[in-house]
Amino acid sequence: MATINPVAVTFEHILVPTDFSEVSQRALVYAKTIAKQGNSELLLVHVNPPLDLITPPEAAWVDGSEIQSLQEEQLEQSSAALRSEGYRARAISLTGPLYDELLHAIQQYKVDLIVLGTHGRKGIDRFLLGSDAEALLRHARCPVLSVGPGVPDLKGKMWELREVICATTLKPRSAEVVAYAHKLAAQHGAELVLLHVKDPGSEEVADWESFEEAFHHYVPEFGKSTWLRTRLASEAPGVSIVDLAKRRGSDLIVMGARPASSMATHLAPGTAAKVLLEAPCPVMTLLQS
Repeated sequence: MATINPVAVTFEHILVPTDFSEVSQRALVYAKTIAKQGNSELLLVHVNPPLDLITPPEAAWVDGSEIQSLQEEQLEQSSAALRSEGYRARAISLTGPLYDELLHAIQQYKVDLIVLGTHGRKGIDRFLLGSDAEALLRHARCPVLSVGPGVPDLKGKMWELREVICATTLKPRSAEVVAYAHKLAAQHGAELVLLHVKDPGSEEVADWESFEEAFHHYVPEFGKSTWLRTRLASEAPGVSIVDLAKRRGSDLIVMGARPASSMATHLAPGTAAKVLLEAPCPVMTLLQS
């Protein structure tokens, strides 16, 4: 995952994939709020599908090159509109497999945050089409902010962080994600709430001493205090991440995402994917080993 800045969480280049849908437009509004706070560059990226050399008869009348030209023009107009509002913005048009092209763009443009809208596909649609959002968050080497179908439209308002929920297993390897959430919350003057997420069927008790030692490695200013334990949500067992966020009116969920094979994103959604589908606020995921 991204290296934690010892001073503040900053984003220089924010990549916003777009398919010109309402979903991706809503994600762009959240990206604009973040960009305004740090004068970040917004990279609007549209990926055209690779050329299909075998065209079915019913689609023979469709001029693919004309559609691509219109989309590129729309992309440039969107970028120009952002610049007229005072943002640093660039339009990037790519052609090829969506997932591969986005990963390449992340590396090429030194992206340190991705903000994307997810349609939240379920069932057979998800099996056939996959979830590009989930595939991306499980492989991108920078934070991914997902704006799912349950996230409200800002309607011209600024997105403010007043409370951040961080879902954690309380294992030492998850301490870096909690440290990142802490830095982000502290920077915005927001409250940080930890939710202990256990593996299904696990009777393992959290080893607070080991977890706090790992956390203090990333946030040494806290010394050896037990401050983290006061951040733990006092909720009944079995309360889900989404339930807690809805109940508390949280503004952001931060959680780790484990790498997975591409096939895994086409099968039953894991915890991260389920949260994206139902979360009432944006979800930031950070890749962890």
